[in-house]
Amino acid sequence: MQLRQYEDLLAQLAVELQRYLIGRGAQREVAEDICQDVFVKVLEMELVLPPGELRPYLYRVAWSIYLDDYRRKRRYRELVTQYLRPGRKQADFEVDEDLLSALDKLSARERELLLLRYDQDLPIREVAVRLKVTPAAIKMRLHRVHQKLKKILRRDGHERK
Repeated sequence: MQLRQYEDLLAQLAVELQRYLIGRGAQREVAEDICQDVFVKVLEMELVLPPGELRPYLYRVAWSIYLDDYRRKRRYRELVTQYLRPGRKQADFEVDEDLLSALDKLSARERELLLLRYDQDLPIREVAVRLKVTPAAIKMRLHRVHQKLKKILRRDGHERK
């Protein structure tokens, strides 16, 4: 198979993967992001698979990324619902003092980012428009806030022991 034919096959598979993910419940933006992530992973690994093995591999990787994304978003929605929604009474849920303490250590800007993304359930692009930055910047900021929360929770957990 020539390089041009291989590239055409990859382009066709990208469209197929997006349709597959959308058919499985992913939003269009999420499906596009996942397809991009799949192909970036393939390029980073410098993986050249025979055409017969390429399609199943890409579908497996795309489905795994989608499931991971879905689980992560569901977990963050649960946390936001439980801890960040204004007007909720403390008696409505059991308070995780460690998480509340960690959230208090975030800046107002970081909390606003979490609220826009997970409380209001806005897509990355909408959050970017509201905060007047690029979608890539929003993704990076979310990643950094998640890492910061993990670090705070680990550090605070070790200090108590």
